[in-house]
Amino acid sequence: MLDYYKDNSQLFLLLTIWLIVGIVAGPITYALIPMTMFLMKRQGMFEELFIGYLFILILSDSLENHLIFAKGVKNVYISTLAIFMFFDLKSFYPFNNLYKIYIPFFLFAIITMLTSISDPFIAVCIQKTISFIISFMIIPNFVTKLYREKGEQFFKRLVYFLFTTLITGFILKVIAPGVASIGTGRYRGVLGNPNGLGLYAFFTFIVLFVIIDYFPKIFNKYEISIFYLTIFLSILLTGSRNAIISILIFYMFQRFFKISPFFGFIMSIVIVVIAEIISSNLSSILTRFGLGQYFRVKTLDDGSGRYIAWAFAWKHIQQNYFVGKGFSYDEYYMRQHYGELEKLGHQGGIHNSYLTFWMDQGLIGLLLYFRSFFIMFLRAAHNTKFAFPIMFSIAFTAFFESWLVGSLSAYAFLALLIFTLISSDEINPNISGTNILQMEPLALSE
Repeated sequence: MLDYYKDNSQLFLLLTIWLIVGIVAGPITYALIPMTMFLMKRQGMFEELFIGYLFILILSDSLENHLIFAKGVKNVYISTLAIFMFFDLKSFYPFNNLYKIYIPFFLFAIITMLTSISDPFIAVCIQKTISFIISFMIIPNFVTKLYREKGEQFFKRLVYFLFTTLITGFILKVIAPGVASIGTGRYRGVLGNPNGLGLYAFFTFIVLFVIIDYFPKIFNKYEISIFYLTIFLSILLTGSRNAIISILIFYMFQRFFKISPFFGFIMSIVIVVIAEIISSNLSSILTRFGLGQYFRVKTLDDGSGRYIAWAFAWKHIQQNYFVGKGFSYDEYYMRQHYGELEKLGHQGGIHNSYLTFWMDQGLIGLLLYFRSFFIMFLRAAHNTKFAFPIMFSIAFTAFFESWLVGSLSAYAFLALLIFTLISSDEINPNISGTNILQMEPLALSE
C-alpha cells in the first residue's frame, strides 16, 4: 500500500499544486489545469488525467468557499477530456458503446432543451445536456482504454485513490473537525454533506466488490479488510440512512440472485411488501431497539424536509407532465420558490432522482432514461450475477437524492465506472464472447 503513494508521488504533487493554486488564486486554475492536462496528454498520462477528473469532482462537491474554483474548472476539465478523445480516437479503439443504449434519451433531452431556448436557465440547460451526453462517452472509454493498456493494476490504483479520499476525511476530522463536519456535527469528510459522503462510500463499496469479484488476487486479505472497514466506518460516521439501507439491499439481493434470477425477482416482490409494512412503523421499531437518536427518527416522518419538496415538485409536474423543460429546470424552479419552501421547512432541491427527471424531462424522458437503465443491467446480467443486486441498490439511492440527474459529480463518475465494469465483456476476465456492449470497431479515417 505504501508503494502506491511512493510510485504515484508525482500525481499527488500535481493535485496538491492544483488545490493550493485554486485556494490562493482560483481564476488561475482555468489556465493552469488545462495547460497541465495537455502536458500530461503529451506524456501519455491518461490514468493521471482520469484520476485528476475525479479529484476535481470531489472538490466541486465541497461547500467550502475556498474550493469554489472547482465548480467551474470541472466544466473545463470534461471538455478537455472530450477534446483528447475525439481528436485521438485511434488510441481509444475499439470504442466502448455503452452510450448507444441511451441515445433515445439523449435525443429527447435535446428536444426538451430546445423547448426552453428562450428561458433564463437555458445556458445551464445546454451545458448540462452536453455534459450528460459526453460523460456517457468519455468515462466508459477512458476506463476500457486504461484497462486495455494497464490491466488490473489500473483498477488497483483507482481503488487506492478512492481509499485515500476516505482516509483524508478521517485526518480532517482530527486536525480540522469544522471542515470535516457540518453545523450539526454530522461527519461529511471531504464531500459537501454527510449524505453525499454516504453515497460516495456506497459507490466505492460497489466498485471494490465488483473488482474483487473480477480479480480475486488483486488485493491481499489485509488490504481488503482495511478497505471495507474504512468504507463502513465512513458511512456509520455520516449517519446516512440511505447508504446503510442501500448496502443492506445489495447484500440481500446478491444472496438471492446467487441462487437463481427467478428466486431473486420473487424475493424482490416479497421484500417490497415487507418494506412497506416496516416503513409504516419504522420510527417505533428503531426507538424500541435504541437506535432512534442515530437514525434521527424525528426526521423520518417528514423525510428530513424531503416530503415537502416532493409534494411541491409533484404539484408543478402536472403542468409539464409528458414533456419537461430540460436539465436544470428543477434547480431554476426550486430557486424561484426558495422563500416559500423555507417557510414550509425545506431548503435545497428535490432530493429525488425520479421526480427531478420527471420535472426536467417529463414522463416520456423519465421512461426513456429508465428503459435504457434497465436494458443496460439486463444485458450486464449475462456478465455478472451481481447486476440486478447493483441495480436495485442504486435505484434505492436515487429515491432520496437527485444525483442520477447530474453528470458532473463524483457520484455520477462512480456510477458510470460501475456501469462500465459490469457491462463490458472486455473487462470481465470470466467472460468470453461478445454482446452489444462489447467493444465494436469504429470507422476511422486513415
